[in-house]
Amino acid sequence: MASRNALTEEGRTRIRNFSGRLTSYLVVWAVVGVILVLSGAWLRTRYGYLPLQRLYLSRYIKSSIKSFISFKTTSTYTILVRVIDDPATGTQQAIGCTDNEVTPVRDDAGRPMVDPKLGAVFRLRPGFPHRYFYWRTERLSDAEMHRWLRDHIYKGRPLLSLYWICFIPFPLIVVGGMLASVKLDLRINREYEEGRLLRGVRLLGHKEYARETLRTDGLGLRVLRPNKRT
Repeated sequence: MASRNALTEEGRTRIRNFSGRLTSYLVVWAVVGVILVLSGAWLRTRYGYLPLQRLYLSRYIKSSIKSFISFKTTSTYTILVRVIDDPATGTQQAIGCTDNEVTPVRDDAGRPMVDPKLGAVFRLRPGFPHRYFYWRTERLSDAEMHRWLRDHIYKGRPLLSLYWICFIPFPLIVVGGMLASVKLDLRINREYEEGRLLRGVRLLGHKEYARETLRTDGLGLRVLRPNKRT
């Protein structure tokens, strides 16, 4: 019978080996959980967002991170705008478009059209006045860009709240996988100790052999009687 006493050398070896296997199980299930989280995030981005929400996602991530670090940083952003006349000032004003105002232009196969220089091609929906309608590139405050994207494109939702649902399976996968792995590990080792699993051949020193056979009454060898030749 294998020793489970932590004070013995064999017991400490068993605990050390089990800890190593436990760490391996944790790494494996953590990797599986991360893959599921990333897959869920990809599916949510691909099928759960509107065209401009998908297009502006990288800019939302950049502006969120940079505005969190400092409110004084600026970056270059490209946004879809429509220019209108401002009667109060007599000048023209550029307004960032939202998904409620535009629709992507599609080709004959139904795929969104992309201009190699300008990017995705959109059409302004009827009812929205404009003098010009184009992609505009300018340097803006990261904090200002973050507020505009959050309030007008992502309907007031912070960056982390966009994907919180994708993180729900992670603890369930890790905890459930660890419980199943530990249970299976204990059962396999119990069968191994009881001799129901093939151990193979081991080279033992005389002290190890004496310890292994301490509780045995003797050794039994199966002897086959050879057939007599006629």
